[in-house]
Amino acid sequence: MTDATAKLELNSFLSDRAPSDSNLFRKAPWKIAAFFLIVFAILGYFLCDYAIESRKQELVGELQKRLDVSAAGKAQVMETWLAGEVEDANRIAENELFKLFATEINFVGDGKLPKSLNDQLPYMQNAFSNFVNQAELIGAYLIGKDGRAYLASGNAPSLTDNQRSTAQAQYEKTEVTFLPLRASDAGLVFDFVLPIHAAQREPNSSGNDVIVGALLLTVPASNALSELLNAPLYNNQPDVTKLYQEADGKYYELFPLKPPFIAPQEDAQLAPGATNFQEIARENSNSVFSSGALVPNTHFVVFQQVSSDKALAPLRTYAMFVIGLAFSFLIIVFTVLVVIWLTLKGQSARALAQQYKEFADQINTQRRLLGSINNTIDELIGLTDPEGRYIYANPSLARVADYPLRSIPGKTDRELFGEKAARDLAEHDRKAIATEQTVNAFVEIERRDGTRILRIAKSRFLNEDGAFLGIVTVSSDITDYVKFQRRKEEMDRKAITVLAQMLEANDPYLSDHSIRMAQIANHISVELGLSPEMIKIINTGAHLSQIGKISIPREIREKDVRLSEKEQKVMQKHVLIAEKILSNADVEKEVLDAVTQINELLDGTGYPKGLTKDEIDMPARILGMADILIARISPRSYREAISVDEALRVFKLNPEKYDPEVVDAMMRFFETETGADFKANIEKSKKG
Repeated sequence: MTDATAKLELNSFLSDRAPSDSNLFRKAPWKIAAFFLIVFAILGYFLCDYAIESRKQELVGELQKRLDVSAAGKAQVMETWLAGEVEDANRIAENELFKLFATEINFVGDGKLPKSLNDQLPYMQNAFSNFVNQAELIGAYLIGKDGRAYLASGNAPSLTDNQRSTAQAQYEKTEVTFLPLRASDAGLVFDFVLPIHAAQREPNSSGNDVIVGALLLTVPASNALSELLNAPLYNNQPDVTKLYQEADGKYYELFPLKPPFIAPQEDAQLAPGATNFQEIARENSNSVFSSGALVPNTHFVVFQQVSSDKALAPLRTYAMFVIGLAFSFLIIVFTVLVVIWLTLKGQSARALAQQYKEFADQINTQRRLLGSINNTIDELIGLTDPEGRYIYANPSLARVADYPLRSIPGKTDRELFGEKAARDLAEHDRKAIATEQTVNAFVEIERRDGTRILRIAKSRFLNEDGAFLGIVTVSSDITDYVKFQRRKEEMDRKAITVLAQMLEANDPYLSDHSIRMAQIANHISVELGLSPEMIKIINTGAHLSQIGKISIPREIREKDVRLSEKEQKVMQKHVLIAEKILSNADVEKEVLDAVTQINELLDGTGYPKGLTKDEIDMPARILGMADILIARISPRSYREAISVDEALRVFKLNPEKYDPEVVDAMMRFFETETGADFKANIEKSKKG
């Protein structure tokens, strides 16, 4: 017998004699004192560590917020600066004369300008250069699709291949394109390209066909970036702002006023995605906390950093305070405990013996009670270890498994219940372990006297430390109950069918009405993807939908002309009659609601309660439309039957009355092969 099995043995009992501890106290009291001292020291260590670590997490959390806000703020400042540069450039890019000039150049296409455009070049060149001087730019270019610069500001540097290819690519885009920073004699500079749209394009139009030129501008960046990096921080925090440029997932630091301006080597400590808050180890054994923010639509990344020593300086003072407090508390507590122990030593020994005896009596009583219950209940109770072997089983489980009770420990479900049941039970075990919740299910097991159906509940079994020991399974044999329910459901179905047939036999105009109504309602439910439970409610409601009409006078039901208003009110009472009949028959509420809401319409013009929209359940919406469809395509004494397509048209043209989702599902059904056959059978029956 294993230790776990022995602990679960309900027929063994504790001795009522307390174990003697006098020798321990008499021979080695100093060992007890040392033991408690060590325990308290360890406890104090972990408490101090927890307090210090908690404080560190608070400091790091506050630091993260500060760095995130600072980095995001400076990235926003940089974004605003770039937006200002773009806004300045838009003064010439949106100039109608400039756009017209670019449009005419774009139409030429071969690079050879006609005399009219050549005559305009000096004026445009002068305006272009004035704009560059006023905006304090390094250069500006109007570049055609062929990569040729048709306009360039005075003293503008020669275009590079990268600038040309980027400008040509701009003809495929409508947003501004920013190129990476580069070093030049003037320090750090960058280029951006704006699309120039046709002068006569429609408002809000977009697309490649309206872009007639690309405006490339070269902007000095060193002074602006230097001001950004050197901007003072709030509260005089020791944070440092660093600017990087990202290229192919690598980060290169930028030095706005210090050659070579762009670091020749990547920063190895910044991996792709390094903008998240993190602690980075540096080569000098010191580490820094860092948080970055990407400037949208650019290659620029702003990092806000602070050294770990400066950031965590308050933690050292806090740690010294906590450790000193814990040490003082340890001395005080230990002194008090020693005094109390020496004072109450004799009394506690006698009290302990008495308490142990009472405790043993209580546990033994509980074990006798639990053992009596466990040995007499019909439920099957078992405990399996993590490998699926039984640790414990009660007599009921042994009877169902047809094994001696003492031989069950060590066996598996496969040995007790067979391969199929073992697979099902193993799957439920996995669910109970994965979800850490009780799993309820039904399992069939094969026995010599036939198949038995068990309702099982499985949950994890943990020890007092929360360690997983196995799976507890409580099962009930519900075979007889399931058979009874199945017989009852079959009788209910037959009773519903008989009631529907009685109604249809009593009214020639309702022949096969409920059956057809159930058929089309089921098809609509499948198209809508409703659950099997919902489809069962709809099917039952269809067969019971006309039951209230059995109490309506025959002369009203079979009248060969349209009913008067008074007669219509009498006819509409069939809903209340159906509600009364079905309520007395204890029909499910969902079915009762479906039957009583069939004649309600979304706009509130239905009866009997004038419900609207969400007040009408989905089963009633489906059954109501199925009822109307079958009624419309069936002949009456006072009117001819209409076709299925005409009936569907009525639904489609009245979305305020009929649920469009149900209408679409009905139309999709009639477009299927099954729906076409259903329609053909209806048309054939009308002709017959």
